[in-house]
Amino acid sequence: MQSCDWIGAEHPAPAGKFAYFRLDAELPKDCSLTAQITAAAHYRLWINGKPVCSGPCMGDQHVWYYDEVDLTPYLTPGVNRFAAQVICLDPAAAIDQGRENTPLIRMMAPDHRHRFALSATIGETDLSTGTADWRVWMDESASLKTDKLIEFLGAYTEEVDYHQTPADWKTADCSAWPKASVLESVEENPFHAAVGVTKRYMMRPRPIPMLFEREENYVRELMTETGLLEKSKVEIPPHTAFEAVLDAGQVKVTHPAFRVEGGDGAALEITYFEKFQKDGENFRRDDWRHGEIIGIKDLVRMNGQEITYEPFFVRTFRFVRIRLTTGDQGATLHLPTFRRTGYPLTEDSDISSSVSWVHDLWRMCAETLQNSMLSTYMDCPYYEQLQYIMDTRLQVLFHLTLSRDTQMARKALEDFHRSILPWGLLPGKYPTAYLQVISTFSFHYIFIVWEYYAHTGDASVLRAYRANCDRILTYFENHLTERGLMGHPGFWPFVDWQPAWGDNAGVPTALREGESTIISLMYAYALEQAAKINEASGRPCMAREYRQRKDMACAAVQSLCWDEQRQMYREGPAYSQFTQHAQAWAVLCGLGDERCLRAAATEKDVLPVTFSTANEWFRALEQVGLYKEYGKQSLQPWIDLIALDCKTCPETPVNSRSENHAWSAQPMLELIRGVAGIRQEGVGWKKVIIAPCMFDLPDLRGTAATPMGDICFDFSPSGYTVTLPDSMTGVFHHPDGREIPLHSGTQTI
Repeated sequence: MQSCDWIGAEHPAPAGKFAYFRLDAELPKDCSLTAQITAAAHYRLWINGKPVCSGPCMGDQHVWYYDEVDLTPYLTPGVNRFAAQVICLDPAAAIDQGRENTPLIRMMAPDHRHRFALSATIGETDLSTGTADWRVWMDESASLKTDKLIEFLGAYTEEVDYHQTPADWKTADCSAWPKASVLESVEENPFHAAVGVTKRYMMRPRPIPMLFEREENYVRELMTETGLLEKSKVEIPPHTAFEAVLDAGQVKVTHPAFRVEGGDGAALEITYFEKFQKDGENFRRDDWRHGEIIGIKDLVRMNGQEITYEPFFVRTFRFVRIRLTTGDQGATLHLPTFRRTGYPLTEDSDISSSVSWVHDLWRMCAETLQNSMLSTYMDCPYYEQLQYIMDTRLQVLFHLTLSRDTQMARKALEDFHRSILPWGLLPGKYPTAYLQVISTFSFHYIFIVWEYYAHTGDASVLRAYRANCDRILTYFENHLTERGLMGHPGFWPFVDWQPAWGDNAGVPTALREGESTIISLMYAYALEQAAKINEASGRPCMAREYRQRKDMACAAVQSLCWDEQRQMYREGPAYSQFTQHAQAWAVLCGLGDERCLRAAATEKDVLPVTFSTANEWFRALEQVGLYKEYGKQSLQPWIDLIALDCKTCPETPVNSRSENHAWSAQPMLELIRGVAGIRQEGVGWKKVIIAPCMFDLPDLRGTAATPMGDICFDFSPSGYTVTLPDSMTGVFHHPDGREIPLHSGTQTI
C-alpha cells in the first residue's frame, strides 16, 4: 500500500466510539477507480450514500492487511462523496471475556486514535489520505453495547441517538468538518526497514477475496399482520406502539438497513433472532405460537428527519422484530432491507437423490458453512463470530469437500501459526483480544496441517508449520503420567459438551481422578499425523520418534483401559465410564476394532458423540466396515432437523444455543465421502476409492470437486456410472464385494 498516510482526528478518542471520514471529489465521466483501503481496527465504506464494502481482512499484531477494491460501479460524473465509518477498540480493555467483542478488537492504534488510510488516483486527481482533503468527525454519542445474552461472547449491539449523531453524514456537505490529521506514512521508512525496525502495522495485501454483498428480500411477515411487506411502508400515528416480525427464510449474515421518516423522539428497537424458542422444548423454528422471541437488540432514537439506520458490523438473523414507538410526531416506516454478506464461497460439489432428505441436508450444511465465513472461519455468526481451532479443523474439511477454493483454509493455518504461545500451545481461538487456551484444541491444528496437505499436495505447508507441531507435542509429552497416559494437560482440555460432563465444562470427568483415555488417544493420533508430516517433508528420524511415542501411548491405553467384559475402552484406568469418543479414537489409532464400535453403538449407557465430535465416529465406522450398518443411524439426528424447519445446522440437535454452528455441518462430508463413498487414496487426489454406502436410497447423483478435477457420479438401479478427471485412477468397491479398476473418463459398472 503506497503513497498515502494514516489519518485520524487531532486528538485521541475513547475506544469504542466511531470516527466518520469524508471526502468530496469531482470526477470525470466514465472514469475507473481502484483503491487500496485499510483502517484500525475496522471500517465500512459508502460512496454517494451506497454501501460498498467492509474491512480490512482480519490481521493481528504481526501483520495488518489492506483491501484492494474496484470502486468504479459506485462513481458518478461530478461530485462524489466518499464516506468511511471507523471503529477503534482497545484489546487492553478486554480484561475479561465479557468485554471482548473479538470480531472487531485486534490491536489498538499506537497513539490511541482512530486510523484510516486509502490510496487511489484518477489521472492527476489524487484521492489518497494525506494528500486529498479528507475530513473527520468524532461521534462520541453512539456506542457499542453488550447484554446478558451476548456477554462472554464476541457479538455486540448499538445504541444510537440521532439527536446527537448526524443522520446524513454520508452525503451531506462536510466542508465545515475539521481536516483529518496526518499521523504517519503507511509505507515503511527505507532506512528503518534496512536495520530491521518495523512499524506497528506491517502492511500486507489481503490474502483472500473481498466479501460479497448482495441485496436479498424478506419472504413473509410472521406473527403480525401489518401489511408492511405488501405496502412497502406503513404510516404510524403519534403515541403508537407499532410491531412487525419479518422472516428472511433462513439464517443469514447481513448488513441490514432500516429507513424511517419523521417521528421526532420515536424509539426504534430492532431484535435479531434465529428462531422462536423456549427452554427445554424442541419445535419448529418458525412456531411463533409456542416459542418466544429472545435476541440481540439495537436501539435507535429518531430526530424527525428521514433516517436510514445501518448497523456498523454484520447482523445475523432469520427473523427480525421491528418495534417503533412514536411520541408527539407520527412516523413512516419503510420496508427494511438487507444485503447478505460473507466469503465468496463457491459450491463446486453437489449431491441429490429422488429421496428429498439428501438435497435438504446438503443445503442445510452448505448454508451453514456460508454463514460461518467472513475474513476468518467462525464458529457461529450470531453470537461468537470466533475462529476456534477445533471448529476450524472441521470447517476446513467441509470447505474442501464443497469447493476447489483453498484460500481461506490456507489463511487459517497462517493465522494460527502466528499465534503460538511461549509454552508451545496455541490459543483456543485466534485472532483474539482475550487469551483463551483450550489445550486439546492444539491437537486439531496438527490434524489441519496434515489434512490440508493430503488434500492439496502442497508440501510448503508441512515445512512452514511442522515446527509448531513439534512444540505442541513436546508440551503434551511433559504432561504424561508415569503410566504413560495423559493426565490433566492444563488450561481447558475440552472434548465435548456432554450432559454427563456438564459439571466439568465439557472435560471428561475421568480427569478428576487421573488420566483420560480420550485425550491419551487424541495425543497418540496427533503423534501419527505428525509422523506423516515429518516423513513427507524429509525428516524420517522425527517420524520414527513420533511413531515410537505413539506406540507407547497406545500400549498404555490397551494395558490399562481395555475392559474385556464390556469389549470397550474405559474412560480411565479405574474410571468405568464408556464413550463412543474413546472407541472411535482407539480405532483410528489402530487399537480398536469392530467389537468396541458395535458395543458403543448399541449399549445404552455409552455416552454418544455429539455434532461436534461425530467426525471421528464416522471415520472409525468407515475404517472397520460398519458404516453401512450404523452410518444412517448416526446421521438421523440431522435428518430429523428437516421436519423442524431447520435451514442451517444448529450447535446441538436439542436446546441449541446457536442455529448456525459450523462444526455441525458434518453431513456435507458424509454425503460425499460416506454415502457416495468417494475418498482419496494417498495424497493429492491422484487415486481414489469409490465405495458407495447408500443405505436405503434408490439413487444418488452429483459431483465431487477435487484439486484434480470433478468426479461425476450417477448411481441408480441400472448401474453405477462414474466419470474421473484426467490423470486420476481408482478402484470401485461394489456392494457385492467386487473391486473394479477405474480410469479417467466415464465408465458404467
